Amino acid sequence: MLTYKGKDFYLDGEKLKIYSGAIHYFRTVPEYWEDRLIKLKAAGFNTVETYTCWNLHEKKPGEFDFDGILDIVKFN
Repeated sequence: MLTYKGKDFYLDGEKLKIYSGAIHYFRTVPEYWEDRLIKLKAAGFNTVETYTCWNLHEKKPGEFDFDGILDIVKFN
């Protein structure tokens, strides 16, 4: 379990130093996601930062797209 106390993060009770790298899932074809995540880990990162570009998911009010390159659940 990830917890936070003061200025520190703890993972399963052990202090965790976060090293984060960014991957923008909507700028990378899904076929490369696993490769990019493996390379991020190999570079020493233990956290992935991304953001959701909501205007790509909801181009029209109430109409949502989470397929293909926008499948954020598959990216996870």
